[in-house]
Amino acid sequence: MTMKVKIHDALFAGPFPHQKPGLPQFAFAGRSNVGKSSLINRLVSRKSLVKTSKLPGKTQAINFFRVDMVGHPSVYLVDLPGYGYAKAPKEVSSTWNSLVARYISGNNDLKLVMLLVDMRRDLKDEECLLIDLIRNTPAKVLLVGTKVDKLGYEEQQRRSAALLGQSGMELVITSAQTGTGMDIIWKHILDTLPRG
Repeated sequence: MTMKVKIHDALFAGPFPHQKPGLPQFAFAGRSNVGKSSLINRLVSRKSLVKTSKLPGKTQAINFFRVDMVGHPSVYLVDLPGYGYAKAPKEVSSTWNSLVARYISGNNDLKLVMLLVDMRRDLKDEECLLIDLIRNTPAKVLLVGTKVDKLGYEEQQRRSAALLGQSGMELVITSAQTGTGMDIIWKHILDTLPRG
């Protein structure tokens, strides 16, 4: 099934906790080099809404992007800071962890967290801890495999089976380069929004 979402506008709405509350929130989490910024840009058909960097770990804030859709309610897409980057100082990594925990805990506007993982990599302790954290909230969590364009078909199947086995969760495979999986992510977002 192909789902076409028409974007009226998409703009930076500010960092946490300075954004205006009230809109449903859909967050993107993952390791520093997993491709969160590229995926969000592809999702909203903008080349540079979310700034990408060749230096993993550069984003150290929780950034909100308001997306106004045609025929659907407006939402926030939320870019969480990356984790697991070896060159980030430990005190910075610790600050990120507490910031993300503070954002997720008690956030009734947070509807869904997309946990991004490079299709070529196994789940690590950080992903498992984040899954556990989210499962203690009303928000849902969706595992999103990125960079599938870098794998051949057989390797895609093998890595999909491995990630499914490690997580026990539904897996959406995506590519910010080709657009694979964007319609499925939008379906999950729209299915979470209130009807009517």
